[in-house]
Amino acid sequence: MSMMRRLHPLFLALFLFAPGAALAADARVELVNAETLCVSVPLGTDTGVTKESDFAAFSDDNDTVLLYPEELYGNMFWSRTLSPEEFSRLSPGSPVRAVTLPAEEHAELRKEGEAQKRALAARQEEARREATRKEIAELRERRGRLASGRDDLEARIASAEQALADEEGRLEWISSSEERDIDRALQNIQEYADKRDELQEQRNALSGKRPYPSAEINRLSAEIKRLNDQIASERDTIRSARDRKRSARSFYLSRRQEWQKLVAERNRATTEIRAIDRRIRELSGK
Repeated sequence: MSMMRRLHPLFLALFLFAPGAALAADARVELVNAETLCVSVPLGTDTGVTKESDFAAFSDDNDTVLLYPEELYGNMFWSRTLSPEEFSRLSPGSPVRAVTLPAEEHAELRKEGEAQKRALAARQEEARREATRKEIAELRERRGRLASGRDDLEARIASAEQALADEEGRLEWISSSEERDIDRALQNIQEYADKRDELQEQRNALSGKRPYPSAEINRLSAEIKRLNDQIASERDTIRSARDRKRSARSFYLSRRQEWQKLVAERNRATTEIRAIDRRIRELSGK
């Protein structure tokens, strides 16, 4: 039987009473708690309220909601658990008066309060279970996507590892080959430079002779120029070899970075899957 009703005015006049001066004046609902379906009233043990006190709260449309203290403090109390319909009719500021109830109705009110508390707990438990079921379903769906993505990453990692191994072999071959070319070019430069220096000394020795040996000097100058051109060519060979080495190393590092990125993504997915599995076990054990 609901304890919210529209009371006859004459009965209501007899129904309401003030057991003491502290309760003579109207109080008003101070706070409402939608989670527990309770309201607070600024009356407590300091004003003579006990767990056996009964109260009537009045909605805007003059319906009466019967209350009693569930949690009692010196200056206020939290009411019994209300039904959702009763709770919806009250708000901060709703008037509250002390009332006296027949013994049977007094007991019935407390019986109904306990029933509403159990009903609320059951609704909250079912809501929690439904939220848990929904979360588990969402987690399993996400886990499936992550597992599929991880499988794809494993295949890409295997391919990247093969490409990296191939590139590492190519880098070693190019580095070895270019180093040989560089060493050979450096050796040629040294030989050309020594020969050029010798020819320059010969040309310098001839430049002071009379008659001036222009034909021999011109021949020596041409040979010196040819040697300088060969030295420049060998230096170009060294620069090109070093550029090829840098390019091969850069490409190898790019392949390695690509492989490392895929491994990091796979590891993140694996870590998240493990976290999801732990969370599912936690939720399933509740």
